[in-house]
Amino acid sequence: MRILGYSGLNHDSSVALLEDGKLIFASESEKIRRAKHEISPFPEQAVGRLLSVTGLELGDIDALAVNYDAGILANWGYLPHLWACIRQRNADLGIIANCITISASHSKALIRYSLSGAIPPIRRVRHHLAHLASTFLYSPYDESAVAVIDASGELDCTTTYHCAGRSIRRLAAMTLPNDSLGSIYMMSTRHLGYRLIGDEYKVMGLASFGEADPVFRRFFEELIILEDGGRYRVNPKLAGRMASSGCQFPDEVAARLGGRHMDGPEAFTEAHKSFARELQRRIEEAILHVVRHLRTASRSRNLCLAGGVALNCVANGRLKAESGFDNIFIPPAPHDAGTSLGAAAYLHYYEDGQARPEPLSHAYLGQRFSDEAIEAEITRCGLPVRRLADPAQEAARRLAYGEVIGWFQGASEFGPRALGNRSILADPRAAEMKDQVNRRIKEREGYRPFAPSVLEHAAEAYFPGLGSSPYMLFVVPASDKARADIPAVVHVDGTARPQVVCPKANPLYHRLISCFAEATGVSAVLNTSFNVAGEPIVNTPADAIRCFFGSGLDALVMGSFVLEKAK
Repeated sequence: MRILGYSGLNHDSSVALLEDGKLIFASESEKIRRAKHEISPFPEQAVGRLLSVTGLELGDIDALAVNYDAGILANWGYLPHLWACIRQRNADLGIIANCITISASHSKALIRYSLSGAIPPIRRVRHHLAHLASTFLYSPYDESAVAVIDASGELDCTTTYHCAGRSIRRLAAMTLPNDSLGSIYMMSTRHLGYRLIGDEYKVMGLASFGEADPVFRRFFEELIILEDGGRYRVNPKLAGRMASSGCQFPDEVAARLGGRHMDGPEAFTEAHKSFARELQRRIEEAILHVVRHLRTASRSRNLCLAGGVALNCVANGRLKAESGFDNIFIPPAPHDAGTSLGAAAYLHYYEDGQARPEPLSHAYLGQRFSDEAIEAEITRCGLPVRRLADPAQEAARRLAYGEVIGWFQGASEFGPRALGNRSILADPRAAEMKDQVNRRIKEREGYRPFAPSVLEHAAEAYFPGLGSSPYMLFVVPASDKARADIPAVVHVDGTARPQVVCPKANPLYHRLISCFAEATGVSAVLNTSFNVAGEPIVNTPADAIRCFFGSGLDALVMGSFVLEKAK
């Protein structure tokens, strides 16, 4: 049984393939189409790439699983709630209509417009259930509490569950038209002059530079109101109607906050930084409020987290320290891209009654290229071919010498983090390396931090209590040793977002860091995604070569080959 999951007609489109429950391929469409946070009716290029890579045809697929199911005929149980939303004075019908349109548009007619041949049956999965499956079914837990927190899916914004085997017990829900933490973060991101979708992580980084501000503190407490039973509500008088307002604060509220910032990040004032700080603080408080109650209600020691808000790594760090759960699992793609995988897995396990998928052990699920394919692309570009006997040793030597390199190996990562296969790497020992990479390579805001990739055996010394963190999704305090040894990857507030690298998940990357440790005594490297500002992470050798020559990188180690620039 082959199930092809996809997310479309929304941001962060993606595809995934399950074959008899085994995960064969998963990739965001943006990496293939080269359009960041791609929004398309149907990710036909990503589907085409999946079929090409796997050697399949559309007729070989038994079912298409899609990550939305808001059609009225399929959801009679939602009609009373939908009617209640319509009757509310502040109900935003634009959001509700958009959800229904997304679901209704996933049809054979749409797909036939994009692809030829017989179209497999289309089976819809509720958005938050696709998120749930993307985290719980790929966790190592037999039972777990689950929290899904995002902008919205159908009418749901925050949902909590207890899962055990095939049982899903829904515990609580906060819904449209108002109760969306994800939308509040998006509105605040736009208020600071950033893009509506995709720049939230920049605000999270900016928050560390702000000072406590009682005015902004009071505003966000009035905006996000915490209630008994682990619930919260968003004040509609302050949030306004999110869809009809373009997902931004009403004019009178924006004026109260000092007006919208449209001059770019270089013009941020202390007030803007404090605004970001108090936003982040309140979001963290709301998430903790929900999750602490979930701990009591579920009586579980395990937590699985998904939804776009699960990319808020600072909040995740607080959950690790303060939620009361012993174990927390977050998949490498907890945002909407992960719902293609989740929708396919939900059908396979919960609806078709098949065996549960294996726990996820790594994120290297996308396209890979042989040395022959890489050499052919280098030759096609008219570049000299230089083969390496030991790519990891060569890369480590260059890093120790102070070079900043592109590192392109194996299958691309699923999710927004580069985890050692599509990475830009640098020496973390000098604090000024952060500014150098931001300015000369990444062409992005200077305040934004970089993450360390650290060997498993050294993680405790650098980041006490971190435990397993393979997907770079927890911000935690750095030890004095980390601040002394690897200052380029320690943020201004003394924290870092580490990736713990073990030899089983990525032996070549582990060897690179080990070689660097032998040369320098430091068991970590600076790791950031292989791209420049505004572009998706590179996916193919052609992408990597283009990015290499369009940036300030010193060298590119790709497969068994190295590229250098003329001195």
